Amino acid sequence: MDHRSDRLLLVAQAGVGVVALAIMSLYPPAEGRILLVPVADRDVNATARLALSSGAMLLGAGPLRGSLVVVGSRARLAAQIRPWRTLMLAAPPAGCGTPSRPAGVA
Repeated sequence: MDHRSDRLLLVAQAGVGVVALAIMSLYPPAEGRILLVPVADRDVNATARLALSSGAMLLGAGPLRGSLVVVGSRARLAAQIRPWRTLMLAAPPAGCGTPSRPAGVA
C-alpha cells in the first residue's frame, strides 16, 4: 500500500469519528434538557403548547428563533411531535442558558 492510500484511510477514519461525536452530542437524552427547534413553523407559542402537552417543563428560549429549552421525556415529546416539523436536540448549558434554574424562577 502506498502512503497516499494510508493517509486517505486515516482521514476517513477521523472524519467518521468526528461525525459520530457530533451526532452523539446532539442526540437528546431520554430524560432531561431538550432543545426543541421548530422547522416548518417558527411560532414559539405552538412549540410551548407542544412541550407542555407532553408534560415537559419550559426552561426558556433556545438559541435559535422559535426554539425552546425544556426538561422532559424524549419519548413523550416524540409522541407529540409531527415528523419533520420539530427537531429535538440535546440542550447543552453553554448554548442554552444556565443549567440549574428554570425560566421565571428567582
